[in-house]
Amino acid sequence: MSKVIYRIGRLSEDEEIELNFMDGLSRSVEERIKLGFIPMKLPVIDDEPYRIFNTMQEYRDWADKNLPEWLGYKKIRDD
Repeated sequence: MSKVIYRIGRLSEDEEIELNFMDGLSRSVEERIKLGFIPMKLPVIDDEPYRIFNTMQEYRDWADKNLPEWLGYKKIRDD
């Protein structure tokens, strides 16, 4: 943020949105990219530095069996 703005009391929702927007505009593209990513440990995926599969089907079967559903690697089933 290039300049500091002080306000006394509570901001209205519109004022808060405007301040957040102006704060975002004051950042460089590099800062926006850096702030846009949240590092997080992915269970099972981050347990090993790498894995080798001979076929894509082997990888898909491993992912379906071992990865949590919320990661989005599960097979789509038409039940």
